[in-house]
Amino acid sequence: MSVFLVTSSDAFEGEWDEAVRAFREEVAPAMDAQSAAEYKAAEARLAWDRALAARGKSGWRRGPWTLTLRNTSAAGSQERWNAVRATDGLVFQARKKVWEIVRTHEDRAHEVMQKHAAQRVQTDETGHYVLVNVPTGNAYVYARWREGKKDFVWFIPIEIRSGTQSVDLTQDNQRRWPFLP
Repeated sequence: MSVFLVTSSDAFEGEWDEAVRAFREEVAPAMDAQSAAEYKAAEARLAWDRALAARGKSGWRRGPWTLTLRNTSAAGSQERWNAVRATDGLVFQARKKVWEIVRTHEDRAHEVMQKHAAQRVQTDETGHYVLVNVPTGNAYVYARWREGKKDFVWFIPIEIRSGTQSVDLTQDNQRRWPFLP
């Protein structure tokens, strides 16, 4: 895994602030659309469940969304079922849009980190790394690891002093990462 040390500078801070601002401006309407779609889906499911309950198809005999109940006239109107399916599709598309925005802006953030990195080192097999000849002052330690479909991101502001320092990244995964919806 690559670990980047980015020293604080006006150029980096300006570019970083712009990247964060652009992300927030783009993701906010997408998150609102996702929330609205989830609300509509919950309403559609509630209407479907009420229709089932009114016809005595609730409780232990009813599976979550079984084909038998979907296709029987006792399960409720076809319109209610179509509304459930349609709103589920809207939720899927809204979540997909949000994560596309996140991925795009995370990639842009990674480019900013690479561009302004004072040092880049590889970790050893235990995850340890050493940065040497680092100037004192404010800086950021950044690392990103993709494991399947999961991302682990470390973005830690630090103050570099003379002498040996240790930074523990084990508890700070994504806590300070601004590119989360």
